[in-house]
Amino acid sequence: MTTLNPSQNGPVAPGIDLAGSRPLFPRRPGDDLVSSLALPDFGAKRLIFGRFTQPGQVHVYSTRCRAGERLRARMFVPVLPRGGAVVPAFAVVAQSLPYSADVQKLPVDLPAGYSAIVAPPPSELLQPVEDILTRVRYYPGPLVDTRTLVGGRCYLVVWSPHNHMGKYVLQIGHRWPLRWTYWAQIPFFWWQIRGWFGLSRAMAYTVGAGALLVAGVTTAVLLNGRGKKK
Repeated sequence: MTTLNPSQNGPVAPGIDLAGSRPLFPRRPGDDLVSSLALPDFGAKRLIFGRFTQPGQVHVYSTRCRAGERLRARMFVPVLPRGGAVVPAFAVVAQSLPYSADVQKLPVDLPAGYSAIVAPPPSELLQPVEDILTRVRYYPGPLVDTRTLVGGRCYLVVWSPHNHMGKYVLQIGHRWPLRWTYWAQIPFFWWQIRGWFGLSRAMAYTVGAGALLVAGVTTAVLLNGRGKKK
């Protein structure tokens, strides 16, 4: 959602940019291609905040893609204060991708003509990155950046090869939001993300109280000035 700064333990890894990513907190997605959770598109930058609540769950997201459309997805492992994160695998699935890898590892069956690029869980988590605004931290995971060769339905499949439960974050897209409504909702996004991480949101009350105090003082000064003029 915002730019990242180095954590206390080291520099930000190159190529990581969460700025302009709209957060999504979807209801439970489907567990196969047919029952997948439809998203508006895979082009706009978004952060999907998901959670496996049962062992062996599979989450599938989908959208309609155009021929030649860029498909970009990256996994992030959230640093939660009480634990409970999962390090999943994910895959980009579409018709006739430029290349296909590790399709046999997919937990779903592919229709004829579809291919997949599977990003397995990293063997180790290196340097976490921190969001300047929300102060939440993520371990960067693998990145898939490819293009479709033909139009049709495209999918993102997320699962834990070890049947673990927990929370994960998936970033999709590459286009920044241009509408003012995104920027107007940033305080709300801050509230949502802090709550999802289980972190304190007391600062919001402090800022809100300060804003009300400033507004009250300003109103009183204006009314007092008008009274004197009369």
